[in-house]
Amino acid sequence: MHLIVGVVLIVAVAAGLLGPAKGTKVWAMIARVCYILIILSGVLMIVRAWEHSPVLLVVKVVLAIVMIAFAEIGFARKSREAAGASAIWIPIVLGVVVLVLGFVMTGGFPVIMH
Repeated sequence: MHLIVGVVLIVAVAAGLLGPAKGTKVWAMIARVCYILIILSGVLMIVRAWEHSPVLLVVKVVLAIVMIAFAEIGFARKSREAAGASAIWIPIVLGVVVLVLGFVMTGGFPVIMH
């Protein structure tokens, strides 16, 4: 669930920030539902992740919070039609980095089966 919602979140943020301003509100709401689901599923996985790599876990959590903040700033600027390139690309890049960190922490699972 965590992975699927993470991918949906990146798609929602990208679509909301790269698409037309009038659709931004819908994508922002989808992203907000994804934030809640990812946080809930992340809390359930935190003990196992802490045992594997506490440093990477802390880095991932901090980057995820920063990504959420930048996504919300980007949505706000996009809805006012005042979004610059950094407001659009920073949350998308951070989302991909967080997703990659998740794969690193799990050794590629579920994409690479052990």
